Amino acid sequence: MKRRTYAMIISLALSASLLVACGSNKENNSSQSTESGIASSQDVTSQGSSSTPDMSTPDVSTSNPDESVSVPDVSQEQPADSSEEKPVEEPQVKASLTLDTTDFSLFQAGSSHTLKPTVQGVADGTKVTFQSGNEAVATVDETGKVTAVAPGTAKITVTAGDLKATCIVRCKFEVETPSEGGNTDSSTGSGSSSSSGSSSSGSGSSSSTPSDGQVNLADFYNSVISSYEMPNLSKADSTIMDNNYAGLSAIAMEQTEVYVNFMSMNNGEIALVQVKDAGDVDKVKAIFQARIDYMVGDGNGPGGAWYPEPTQIWEENSRVVSNGNYVMMVVGTDCDAIVNDFNALF
Repeated sequence: MKRRTYAMIISLALSASLLVACGSNKENNSSQSTESGIASSQDVTSQGSSSTPDMSTPDVSTSNPDESVSVPDVSQEQPADSSEEKPVEEPQVKASLTLDTTDFSLFQAGSSHTLKPTVQGVADGTKVTFQSGNEAVATVDETGKVTAVAPGTAKITVTAGDLKATCIVRCKFEVETPSEGGNTDSSTGSGSSSSSGSSSSGSGSSSSTPSDGQVNLADFYNSVISSYEMPNLSKADSTIMDNNYAGLSAIAMEQTEVYVNFMSMNNGEIALVQVKDAGDVDKVKAIFQARIDYMVGDGNGPGGAWYPEPTQIWEENSRVVSNGNYVMMVVGTDCDAIVNDFNALF
């Protein structure tokens, strides 16, 4: 009885053991089958992805349906477009009115100088006007040309809108000098001859009436200034002659026509004389050359011409020539042409 009971127990234990083992095998097979299926699915998906790539933009909204994706507004964080830079404002020019000179002298009735105004910072079309404070001494026209009338001083006022500038003109010549003004004809150049001749000083400051057969130097001078550019010339009186052409007034003359430029930019002069004694020709030429040398300077400092351009003109465009008792010094850019005209007189 006991043996039978033990046998049954052993049989039941073996059966249970077999059942457990079979169940475990089934689970393992099922798990392997499932994993194999998943792997197969992944392989198929991978192969499909490699053959047909998905170019669409990933939908981030599906990654987490419970959360909304907010796109930040970066438009205000973008740097400003350089092509839309603000235009650079031009600096405003300060309004001003200046003149080429604020004080000058005229030494003969009818001689003139044209003022040159420079206007900045005013509206286009602003008119520049000129007015003389003493028209009995000097007049001025709408172009700024100041003309000497009589000895004295006058103030020229120049206006442009609200701007104003002034200039002093000093008319310095002897009372006997004709004072009609407005021209520089031959009568002006030689009209003071009646007061000359009584002294060496007088003979240097004016011209005698040429005798028959003589060349009229006053007429020649007027032809020169009408044909060539030689501005701002005024006839020299005895004092000016002594200051600029030392020794010239001591030489006896038949005719004397000396015109000087007293502007700061002295671009030329002309001197014409007829000596009574041919032996004085070389003296006159030496005086004329001394005037040129002084204006050019000796290289150690500025000469009388002072500025580079006038100095160059005095150095390169000056000539001293003579024909018989006639001597001419001419300084200017047209000096050679004027020399030809002078030689053609004889």
